[in-house]
Amino acid sequence: MNEVRITDIIGTQNAILHKFGLQVFEVIKPYISSNQPITLSFEGLRNITSGFCNASIGKAFLELSQTAKLLTISGIDNHPNWQETIQDSIALATTPDKIKFQEEAISELFCS
Repeated sequence: MNEVRITDIIGTQNAILHKFGLQVFEVIKPYISSNQPITLSFEGLRNITSGFCNASIGKAFLELSQTAKLLTISGIDNHPNWQETIQDSIALATTPDKIKFQEEAISELFCS
């Protein structure tokens, strides 16, 4: 199985920027698009944000229908808050009312 480490893609231990999430998405997209399983490793990270997760994992679930069966996440077992953030990103991307939720998330981001 293919594995990519987020730290290798973004060059930092802090996965906190939306643009970092987009970089990760661009790396995993070809694997998922060609039906190849891939593991996305969070090993070595110190911080993640919902903006990062929405732009990487959420975007993969939103745009690539086979993501759920091909993408595996590793390195989050000791981080329950990260697990919740990732699950929230997936829910945001896969909920029938996702546009409404995305607008709310964006509003919260810029109005907080």
